[in-house]
Amino acid sequence: MAALAPVVALLALPVGLAALRQAACATTGWDGRTALWGQCASPLLAGTGTPDLPLLQRLAVGFLRTAAPGTGMPEHRWVLVLWTVAAALLLAAVVVLVGTTRRHPLADPLPLALSPVLGLAVLTSTDLVPVTCAVLAVWAGSRGRVAVAGTLAGLAVLGGPSGLAPLLALALLARGADVRRLLTGAGAAVVLVAGPAAALDPGLLGRPVAAWWTGGAGPGSPWFLPSLVGRPLPGAAVAGLAVLGMLLASVLAGLLLRHRARPPVADVVVLALVVALVTAPALPVGAALWLVPFLALAGVPWRDQLLWAGAEVVHAVALLAWLAAATDPAHGLPAGWYATALALRLLALGRLGWVVWARATWGTGAPDPSSRTDWEPGRAAGRLERLPAGHPVDEPRGAVGDTAYPPVTERP
Repeated sequence: MAALAPVVALLALPVGLAALRQAACATTGWDGRTALWGQCASPLLAGTGTPDLPLLQRLAVGFLRTAAPGTGMPEHRWVLVLWTVAAALLLAAVVVLVGTTRRHPLADPLPLALSPVLGLAVLTSTDLVPVTCAVLAVWAGSRGRVAVAGTLAGLAVLGGPSGLAPLLALALLARGADVRRLLTGAGAAVVLVAGPAAALDPGLLGRPVAAWWTGGAGPGSPWFLPSLVGRPLPGAAVAGLAVLGMLLASVLAGLLLRHRARPPVADVVVLALVVALVTAPALPVGAALWLVPFLALAGVPWRDQLLWAGAEVVHAVALLAWLAAATDPAHGLPAGWYATALALRLLALGRLGWVVWARATWGTGAPDPSSRTDWEPGRAAGRLERLPAGHPVDEPRGAVGDTAYPPVTERP
């Protein structure tokens, strides 16, 4: 566990960057055009209500606002402080989980700790709560705790449709009675959490589903492109396309298992998530958090992760600039340029799915697993183990007279 301490410490960089991004709005507020031009708009911190959030995120937001003292701007600032601390703790836990999950020989927590996507999205929503539950489910499943994995995966499902991907991957890779135990645990978690919430307020479950089904396409989705030219798709059609995308994700995840007898769970999750996100009715900036830990678990090359992160940053900036054009068309971003940024983001997401698929089918693009099958306590995490442990001059390998610069003339 101590070997992961340097990686956990690196989280100060993206979390600090995320906090600095919100500093511009801490004095002026998170509503209106000032937040758009300041690139610090955050639905979590805006003064407007959040009735359409999935249950788990809704509970997290309610807890933060209850714990925050004051009203108005002081309350919002306290929500920012509380969520920053909570997000840092959750991210530290996720780094440790990624570094200690079994049966994932290519897992590397270092790209997770340094991901630019964290600095971009971690303080814009509470999606990190169900994401942590999903990573915990995969960690528990890797250690044979099937019922616990099912319970945690069920909690992740309460965080939105993206939570179905980890449950699907765990179910596809489970064997025999483990499938029943997994699904039983997931069902029990959903009933025990959603049941009391629905009894207190049925709208906690009904409103997000109704918004998802009838709300139509939102920014970030390919189905939003017709809206940019004034021809939005009907809400039912968008929801139907999203359902077809989920079915396609399930089919591709099943086909992935045909190419490899038992691929790592994270590979299946990444493939299913990419397809589900690309075909979703809306793809807000915070949705990118779902991919970050599973890309690290799957060992997707850092180059591909950085290309995707760059596309996410470009899209986030373009989105706020396009929204600002509604109040200042002369300085905002035209719809055509936003469509270009959106297409770039979707292509980057598709490439991530292709990397995992190609690695499973043709074995291309796979990093060297260094002949290890699990992380070992006491060894440096991920790429940190490749750094030299001592000073090269302490163990000179040259002999007197060797060709070197400077030349070796004598032993120390």
